[in-house]
Parts: sequence; structure tokens; C-alpha cells
Amino acid sequence: MLASDIGREVQSLFGQDALQTSQMVLEMLANELDGAAHSLVQDNAALAELLTRGAAAVEPLDAALSADTRAALAEEGDGSLALSALSARNGQLRGLLERLLVVSEDAAGSGEDTTLMAVKSDAYRHLREVSARGWSFWDMFSFRERMARLRAGAP
Repeated sequence: MLASDIGREVQSLFGQDALQTSQMVLEMLANELDGAAHSLVQDNAALAELLTRGAAAVEPLDAALSADTRAALAEEGDGSLALSALSARNGQLRGLLERLLVVSEDAAGSGEDTTLMAVKSDAYRHLREVSARGWSFWDMFSFRERMARLRAGAP
């Protein structure tokens, strides 16, 4: 629309260049939004799979976390592909994964459950893959900080 409707009205070279740049930026944003929704859907599915395995493995160490995880996984979504809804679900699942990883880190080296350690390994692999995509609503550095605060009992 920019090129066909407005483009004919723009006479100066500067105006035409600005119009083309605007069109390119809008196309890039549209592609990014489409990709973000797809990535969040995939990420949420991967997180749900990890948390399903983790809920059973963490139960002997933290029954409350296991119950919270199962309750969150049982929640019915509305099927929305809106980034706000997908991002909210992603935040909820990542919060549970953080808690699971804190418990698994604390259990490391103490005759830990091999199932929990396998989930921990898969979770870190998943987080590296998400970070490698070039966008992440949650990075590893902030995770380390939050994990330290959780261990210290701070919010």
C-alpha cells in the first residue's frame, strides 16, 4: 500500500527513500512478530514437556513445587496466539522451571535422582537454544541472579 498508493505522490528522492525504508522496517517488524509467536508456541510446548517430567522427579524434594507445576500444566489455555497471552504463559512456565532448576542445583552432588538431573540437563539445553535464537524474554544472566535471590529467600 505504501508503494502503490502513497509512493506515486512522493516526488523527491529523499521522500521516496524514506518511504522505501519505512516499508522495509514494517515488513521486518511483521516478520519478527510472526516468528515470535511461533517461537513462543514452540517454547511453551518444550517447557510443558520439561515440567511434566520435572514435576514427578522433584516431588520427593519439593512436594509444593511438584503440586504447583502440575496445577499450572493442567490449566486450560484459551488457544490465543496473541503475543501477550503466549508471553504470559511463557513467563508462568519459566518461573516454574526456575524453581525446578534451583531445587536441582541444590540437590546436585548429594546422591541426586538421575531423572531430575536429566531434566536439569535438558532444561539448560533448551535455555541455550532459546538464547541462540537471538531473542529471549528471559536470559541466562538474569536467571543466575534470580536463582541467587531465591536461595537467599528474597523475592
